[in-house]
Amino acid sequence: MTTIQVHVPVVEDAPAAPVDLASRVGRDVVGGRLVLIDNGKPKARDLLAHLGDALAERLSLDHVELVSKSSAAFPVEDAHADEIAARADLVVTGLGDCGACSACSLQDALLLERRGVPATVLITDVFVAHVARFAANLGSPGYHHLVVPHPAATKSDDRLRTLARASVDAAVEQLRSAPALLPVS
Repeated sequence: MTTIQVHVPVVEDAPAAPVDLASRVGRDVVGGRLVLIDNGKPKARDLLAHLGDALAERLSLDHVELVSKSSAAFPVEDAHADEIAARADLVVTGLGDCGACSACSLQDALLLERRGVPATVLITDVFVAHVARFAANLGSPGYHHLVVPHPAATKSDDRLRTLARASVDAAVEQLRSAPALLPVS
């Protein structure tokens, strides 16, 4: 009789170091600059643009800029994150509507947070648990996110505008208030 030995590839990594998030205390964003990072997913640019319009109106922002990154499958490069941080007071990344792009959009938000810019990530509802797990892996358990119904790619422009307007209160809260992160375990 032959014996088969099965190995289970479980790696016991140390928990990620906690991420120092951008300070929101006493931060006045009236007249500020919002940068929206579009990952190129279908309808992401449209949804972010509508959200940017709603945030500009609500927060009396002077400037809203929509930038595109090279791929939804990779986070922004450090040099690009530095450039964005230099010209932004607030950042929204997205659209997370699949596993890899949700994780990378979350990582984009955390890259800006590390550079002192309050940020949040826009995802679709089916990826909430995925983003929560990934945030914990990156040292930010409980990191906030904006949620719209999946799939965004099939929604009309009017529906996207409605979803953006419905997300503006949460976006304001996430960009202006200190996130209540869970302890890193």
